[in-house]
Amino acid sequence: MGDICLLCLKESELRYSHILPEFFYLKTYESRDAHRTLEITHDAERTIQKGLREYLFCQECETKLSRYEGYAAKLVKDISNIKSNNGEKYLRLENIDYLRFKLFQLSILWRASIAKGIAFTQVSLGPHEEIIRSMLNDENPGKSTDYGCLMMMMPNTEVLHQILVSPVRVIPRPFGHTAYKFMTGNITWLFFVTSHRINNQVQELFLQETGLLKIYLASDEKAVLINLAKDFAPLRDLR
Repeated sequence: MGDICLLCLKESELRYSHILPEFFYLKTYESRDAHRTLEITHDAERTIQKGLREYLFCQECETKLSRYEGYAAKLVKDISNIKSNNGEKYLRLENIDYLRFKLFQLSILWRASIAKGIAFTQVSLGPHEEIIRSMLNDENPGKSTDYGCLMMMMPNTEVLHQILVSPVRVIPRPFGHTAYKFMTGNITWLFFVTSHRINNQVQELFLQETGLLKIYLASDEKAVLINLAKDFAPLRDLR
C-alpha cells in the first residue's frame, strides 16, 4: 500500500515536497550562510534549515501546485524589484491572473498548516484546513474575501532580501481576526483566517477578482526589523 496524498487524498507514492516555494529562498541562497535562514518567534530566535521539505503530495498534485508557483515566481520577483517613489502608499498592479495567484496564496497558508516541522508550529488552521484543501483540490480560488491575503512590501532595501522568517500567528489579533504572517525577503504576506466580515479598507488590499492587487508600501526598514516577531507596525496605518 502507498501513502495518502494530503491534497487529493488518494493513495500514491509521495514526492518530497517543498513546504514553502523554492523561489522564496533565492535571495537567501546568495547570502554567506547559504544553507540556513533566520527564524524569529515570539519566544526566541534561531537558525533553521532552508528549503524545508516533507513527503506531502503525489506527482499529479505536485505538478498542479507547481503551475501556480511558476506564475507567482515571476510576479513576486517583479514586485520585489520595484523601486517606489517617496510618498507612495500603495503599489497598484492590474491584470493579475486571479485564479492562479489566489490559489498560490492559499497553497502557502495551507502547506504551512499541514507541515509537521518545527518552523511551522504556529500555523494551525483547524476546520479551515479542510476547506482550503478542498478549494485547492477543486482549483476553486473562492471570493477575494475568502482567506484574503494582505501583501506589504518594504521597497528600496537590501537587508530584508536576505531574511526569511518562520510564519507566526499575529498577536494581538488585527481588527479582531485571526491572522498569520509570512515574511519572505522584503514582502510580507498577512493571511486573514476568519468567518466574520473584514474591514473594508483591509478587503481592498486583498487580490480582487478583477485582477487588481494593491500592495501596501512600508517605509521604515528599522521598524520592520524590530517588529519581526511582533505585530507588523505599518498595519496600524490602515485603521
